[in-house]
This record gives sequence, structure tokens and C-alpha cells, in this order.
Amino acid sequence: MTETASPSPEIAVVGVGNEIMADDGIGPRMIAALESQPAVATEAIRLYDAGTTAFLALEAMSGCDRAIVVDAIETGSEPGTVQEYRYVDGAFDGEAPDMTMHDVSFTEALGYTDGTYDLPDEMLVVGIEPKRLEPGTELSEPVENAIPAATDVILDYAAAAADRSKHVVTTE
Repeated sequence: MTETASPSPEIAVVGVGNEIMADDGIGPRMIAALESQPAVATEAIRLYDAGTTAFLALEAMSGCDRAIVVDAIETGSEPGTVQEYRYVDGAFDGEAPDMTMHDVSFTEALGYTDGTYDLPDEMLVVGIEPKRLEPGTELSEPVENAIPAATDVILDYAAAAADRSKHVVTTE
């Protein structure tokens, strides 16, 4: 009988959004910010910029154990507010985020997959309340200031996922 720790889970972090529409570009900007984080280099984390295509986001997370999606999500909160939405076993825990992309909403795309993608059973959507969704390449000040808090949410989720995977597996 052998006891081994299970490997760290592979986590896809997918930034979605349009970088030429001001705060809508927060997803891709988060991917750029995460590239400089030492924890990302040591964890089994894959970073993707999916732009505005929901199906590219799904493809990026296919085959991963868990996924984190980062996007600008309007909820009526104060600009720069960081919100978390959990997706477990095929459904959002609570209200689904309204993530409208150019081709189809992310929530609709999840329903259309029909086994095409090997999606993780668990996802975290990190939504950042935008202030400006208009042509421009600069993030508004509140959204720019939300990057450290959103980074902490992402890294905490990845660390917790790694801790959950450290259970001992017994094989014969």
C-alpha cells in the first residue's frame, strides 16, 4: 500500500474583456498583472487573455481542475468593487453574473458546451464593477485601484485549491 499526496490542481485564470473599451479591459489587464506575481510561477496556474470571445474562455479552461474568470461586471455597486461568483457542478451558487461578450454571454456559453469542452467542476468568476465602458485604453481610477484586491482574491483561491488537493490518496 502506498500513500501519496495528490498533485497541485491545474488552474486556468482567464481574463475576458475589450482592452479598447476602458474598464471592460480589466480582464486582460489582470492577466498582465498576474504574470509578475511570484506565486503564479510556482503554482500550477495557466494565464489566458480570451478577449471578448466566450468560447475562447471555455477552451482556455478545458482540461483544468479549476478555473477563475476575471471580467468587468455591472451590478450597480461602487466602481472598483470586487465581487466573487462561484460555479460548482454545473451551476452558479446564487445569482449568475451578467457577463455579456460580443458573441454570446459567458453563462449561455456554459450551457451550450454539450461536452465539447472538458470544463472544471469548480470555477470562480471575479467581477470588477466598471466606471467607464466607452472607447479608451485606460482603466478608470477605481478599477485600476481594484487590481491588488482582485489579485489577492485570485491568489487566495488558487492557494486554497492547492491546499484542498494535498489530501493523502491511498493506493494498493
